[in-house]
Amino acid sequence: MPRAGRIVPSRRNAVALALLLSILLIASFDIHRSAAVQSEPAAATTSAPAAPAAAAPLPEDRYGLWTLAPALVAIGVAVALRQVFPALILGILTASAMMMYCLPAEARFGGEPSIILAVRLAIERYLLGALTDPSHRGLVDVTRLQTVLFTLTIAGMVGIVHANGGTAAFVRFIGRLAVSRRRGQLATFFAGLAIFFDDYSNCMIIGPTMRPMLDRLRVSREKLSFILDATAAPVASLALFGTWIGTEVGFIQAGLDQLAADNALPEFLRGVTAYQAFIYSLPYRFYAIFALVLVFVIAVTNRDYGPMLRAERRVQQRAEDDESASAVRVDASRWWYAAAPVGSLVVATTVILVLTGWYAAPPPRTIANILTNANAYLAILYGATIAVNLAFLISVATRTLRLGDAIEAMMTGVQRILPAVIVLIFAWALSDGMKDLHLGQVAVRELRTHAFSPHLLPLLIFTSAGVVSFATGTSWGTMGILCPVAVLLAGHLAADLPPDEALTLFYATVGSVLAGAVFGDHCSPISDTTVLSAIAAQCPLEAHVWTQLPYALTAAAMEIVAGDLLCGYLGLPVWIGLAIGAVATLLVVWVLGRPVQLATAARSP
Repeated sequence: MPRAGRIVPSRRNAVALALLLSILLIASFDIHRSAAVQSEPAAATTSAPAAPAAAAPLPEDRYGLWTLAPALVAIGVAVALRQVFPALILGILTASAMMMYCLPAEARFGGEPSIILAVRLAIERYLLGALTDPSHRGLVDVTRLQTVLFTLTIAGMVGIVHANGGTAAFVRFIGRLAVSRRRGQLATFFAGLAIFFDDYSNCMIIGPTMRPMLDRLRVSREKLSFILDATAAPVASLALFGTWIGTEVGFIQAGLDQLAADNALPEFLRGVTAYQAFIYSLPYRFYAIFALVLVFVIAVTNRDYGPMLRAERRVQQRAEDDESASAVRVDASRWWYAAAPVGSLVVATTVILVLTGWYAAPPPRTIANILTNANAYLAILYGATIAVNLAFLISVATRTLRLGDAIEAMMTGVQRILPAVIVLIFAWALSDGMKDLHLGQVAVRELRTHAFSPHLLPLLIFTSAGVVSFATGTSWGTMGILCPVAVLLAGHLAADLPPDEALTLFYATVGSVLAGAVFGDHCSPISDTTVLSAIAAQCPLEAHVWTQLPYALTAAAMEIVAGDLLCGYLGLPVWIGLAIGAVATLLVVWVLGRPVQLATAARSP
């Protein structure tokens, strides 16, 4: 899943809940000890002069490589429980337990190190501090708050255009020209590109809408579920506007904040915003790009390989069950119900982005200068506000939805994205904890001690993110854990390189962690988008995972060879890596793939 892990009752949830309750129970027994310790200093000050306060030990001196413990705990628990929330909570508690030994005495809430102090640190310093400015505790961190607000607002717009039938009508409008297998697959592919603003909407709208048409064209359910999955998270992760961008930018900002807090922001990153890093890292999302190229090439060439080829040949002999009688019926004229709000989101955000950059940028006002000084968070927030209001007005004015139904649809969209927002806030809290532990300094010191080449960092980050997201089934949770660390490592390790080379390596590293998170999520059998794609296509989950896996591994191989090695390690320009990867993808499909035999005489109705 791209967001939070599955939220369903299970024994894993019970174990995690029992663990948390145990911690709180132990903490409750420790209250008396903390209270007693708090009363001791008052008595001591009356009998003897106060001794000079001992300096609190630095985290890197006290723990060394153990500063990696919070991140490792979060990753390990996420892999073991297949759940993100308990993993992030235990990671935060681990950081708090370690950090309380590094606080000066006057900052320990009046007590000595204890379990209750660790819990208080986790709640009061990190969870409550996740939305406050670290330099002014108690004041709202405007950037983080704007990120949460526009993510929820865009989700509300998605909920409305889904309920009023606009998105389904838009997909049906795209599929009108499909009169052959090739055109049917291409229509589904382009519909996936059009529903770029939300991966869930991509799966659950395109699947039921296009399935009857692809059944008629003898395209297997396995192929449909593959196209749905390959145009869900990859497209949403690349979109400039949508439900993903706020979270991705927020994770990048968390890493930049750590560098700034450590007074270790390198010269080449001064003036670089998180939104800029997001934009300039897009060409380095090699996996997402090559996954889309692979879908397009397979559709155009009408060739397949591996288990998918057997599935496609099977459906030529025996058609899938006809679902046309129960297909979703939509009014094709409603396509603009979705196009107008999404178009307003894009236009309004772009205009406001340029205006904020224009007025803030000093002369000369070049494009780069305008983008550098633009307020991307504010632009997306206002763009999302305009879009959700337009969607609301269209639905009520055309009497497609009643007032109460439109509000309910908006709240349904917000509720669906809420677990992802909670993951984002918890990830911010964990990032703040690792920042206090000086994880960046320790990791960089160890990598430099072992003469690790900075140019191998994108490869290391991509493989790590792929493993974690595959095991956990969540790309958002993986990004939350690894993205701030990747930004931190790239900022430190690239500081000794020439500025242009350092900036390129930084963007490549950011792109690698986001691409790796999508890769693992794409082929994980426990990912929500994997499950939703199979459900929307009415394809068995095992068949979807098995037929899709060779294609996902092909795109990952292109990422490693053409992206992380040729561009990241050897330093080739990114456009050359993209061109080589695209040509190599075409060659792989042509060499390994076989045409789907259209044995019309042997078909059965």
